[in-house]
Amino acid sequence: MTENTPRAAEGAAARAARRLDARLLVGLLLVIASVAAVVGIVGAADEGEELLVAPSDLVAGQELTVGDLEVRRVSLGVEAHGYAGPADVPEEGVVISRALAAGELVPLSALGDPRGPVATTIVVSLSTPLGATVRAGDALDLWSSPAIEGGRFGAPSVIASGAQLVRTVAAEGIVAAEEGGRVELLVPRRDVARILHALANGDALAAVPVSLAIGG
Repeated sequence: MTENTPRAAEGAAARAARRLDARLLVGLLLVIASVAAVVGIVGAADEGEELLVAPSDLVAGQELTVGDLEVRRVSLGVEAHGYAGPADVPEEGVVISRALAAGELVPLSALGDPRGPVATTIVVSLSTPLGATVRAGDALDLWSSPAIEGGRFGAPSVIASGAQLVRTVAAEGIVAAEEGGRVELLVPRRDVARILHALANGDALAAVPVSLAIGG
């Protein structure tokens, strides 16, 4: 019995060592699996694309460079193909072709070529004030009542359809207080001649909203 005791002890020690090695191996495998899972989550988070976002409300006709827009990493999958990234804006910039709300992704369809705009801005004096709910980006129809003799005006008609309000111009002087206010409008170039004719003729102008910008 005395001779077998050391051997039994050695066997027990060997079995204990094997169990310890197995536990260490399982522990290492668990650590490796945990690290791999974390790396996978981080990798999935980085799979989004860098897309451009409007930093504030933008109106059609604004000329912007990529530095004027925010860049955010967004995961949209195939739907991201319809939105602009930094590489989609040339060095000379772009013209925004439609109103965008602050925080809105910039669609590729909203990027226009600054070398050939089809619209321009013009400042007009209105005979009646704009409504309190009208703000920059809203679409307006510009109506003109032609001036006739005796300080009277003829029947009104639309001289610019779907113009867009860029901003209201602060009133200056005594005469401005008698007017409905001055506004800067983005209008199609084809309507510029009619508007200038109305201004030169002293016609009474009024801007009527046809749609209100989102987020007002």
